[in-house]
Amino acid sequence: MDNIKKRSEIKEEDKWQLDKIYPDIDSFNKDYIQVEKDFSKLEKLANKFLETSKDFKEFFIFDSKVSRTLEKLWVYAHCKKDEDTSNVTYQELSDKLQLLYTKYSEITSNISPQIIKEDEAKIMAYLDEEKELASYKHMIKSLFRQKRHCLNEESEKLIATLGPVLNNASNTYTYLTNTDLKFGTIRNEKEEEVELSEAVYSTFISSKNRRVREEAFKTLYNGYASFKNTITSLYSSILNYDSINAKLRGYKSSLESYLDKNNIPTALYDNLIDAVRANLPSLHKYFKIKKELLGLNEFHLYDGYVSTVKNIDKKYTFEEAKELVVNALKVLGESYTSKLNEAFTQGWIDKYPNKAKHTGAYSTGSYDTLPYLLLNYTNEYNDVSTLAHELGHSMHTYFSNTNQPFETSGYVIFLAEIASTTNELLLNHYMLEKVKTKEEKMCLLNELLDLFKSTIYRQTMFAEFEKKAHEYLDMGNVVTNEYLNNLYYELNKDYFGKDVVVDEEIKYEWSRIPHFYTPFYVYQYATSLSISCYVAQNILNNTPGFKEKYLELLKAGGSDYPLELLKIIDIDLTDKKVFESANQMFNDILNQFIEVYNS
Repeated sequence: MDNIKKRSEIKEEDKWQLDKIYPDIDSFNKDYIQVEKDFSKLEKLANKFLETSKDFKEFFIFDSKVSRTLEKLWVYAHCKKDEDTSNVTYQELSDKLQLLYTKYSEITSNISPQIIKEDEAKIMAYLDEEKELASYKHMIKSLFRQKRHCLNEESEKLIATLGPVLNNASNTYTYLTNTDLKFGTIRNEKEEEVELSEAVYSTFISSKNRRVREEAFKTLYNGYASFKNTITSLYSSILNYDSINAKLRGYKSSLESYLDKNNIPTALYDNLIDAVRANLPSLHKYFKIKKELLGLNEFHLYDGYVSTVKNIDKKYTFEEAKELVVNALKVLGESYTSKLNEAFTQGWIDKYPNKAKHTGAYSTGSYDTLPYLLLNYTNEYNDVSTLAHELGHSMHTYFSNTNQPFETSGYVIFLAEIASTTNELLLNHYMLEKVKTKEEKMCLLNELLDLFKSTIYRQTMFAEFEKKAHEYLDMGNVVTNEYLNNLYYELNKDYFGKDVVVDEEIKYEWSRIPHFYTPFYVYQYATSLSISCYVAQNILNNTPGFKEKYLELLKAGGSDYPLELLKIIDIDLTDKKVFESANQMFNDILNQFIEVYNS
């Protein structure tokens, strides 16, 4: 790691151009001070915004102005901090923004509760009278749609006050698993005693040395087992809070209360699980083949992450990655690729690692900034794929921001991963046509198979675990460690099949999944990849008019509920067509992998 450059040593053309937001901190501070001043006016407007249609309009128009500036400030501070996390100046900027957002939340927290206390006809009349508020209609209608699940003002205030206390389990879990929980040591490939942690677990569980894999697996899960009662207590508090909150608000289940926010029926969740379960024989076939390729008499869970193909030591410069991604995405049409090229020439991308730079990759931006990308590009194929993925997010943001008013430009998480994973699938398809050797093709196909295994099958198993755990408590049962362990263990047996030895220690794996503390979130990963499969297939098959419909979806932002927006590309997730087509793609990739292997 000593060869990593300092931030000052990175070429300017390889950095994102944040000076397009603010040329210097003085400009940032000018907007910051203005927002602080604007809060006084916003607070005054909030106190009388329901009196007349003009008061209503004045508040929301001014609120949008303040919100846009806040988001712009946040993007600058957030990105400056992440490009060099050791820079105290930018740490302070980020902390200042947190305080600003807290103050903004205090001023606006009672706006929605006040609206839904009013007669709906009165509020809709305000919107009809003031044409400038047309872009607020979806948001207002959404509030009234959920009105029957709202409590009286006193109860809402009480829940809001207790919320941080009731939800503290998530923070405690994070401290426990990231700081306090120690797993001990294992022997690495060189027989050296090394400390095991979550950070290095992925390296050991994919080791070619089976002893190392087994030791890492058992040591990690026995570590979680040592805190089984504490973690069960923390997770049970999440389940209890969700159940109480759902019942108070008149929902039939905790699941319904979470999905209702985006007007998503629980049938969709069930359809995903049913469709994936129906295709489990294909996943079992995948594990059986993996067992054969590894030459194992028994295939254990700790054998699942070791690669069955020869690693290709091929490097890609950033310029080569750019060419591959642009060429792969040309199938999306000229309007997409012309803007895509701007990402590489107009300062969207922060390309390479530097000392103290935020790890990983992400896309970020606001309505009044570029859709920036942070990368840590190191010339691996995975970096090429990551570039395509993050560009999918940034292009979605660009199309949404340039075709929607600010109020409907933000798209929900449910839709967010579609554009990114579609790009990954199109890149993989392009690469499969381009590469010549058997080894390269097997690597690409293996990567796709692992994507499906981890995103559709594994996340759906998580989703099923969450659903059953919540249902069990919703029915009045006490959730014990034994119940959660048995539930998770049996799900693993179903999903992995009879040809895999489902090791006893796996029953503790649910304990290490932080996403369970953001309930009913993970199903969206499986849903998004399933939709992306449908999109990629139609684009590659040149389905008449589909490309245009897809771009229309990207331009639609958050102008409607996600299931309504998906109708633009002829998707109805209340049936199983899309999930079944994704399963079929997995089968096709698996058969292609076998064919290439046997060639």
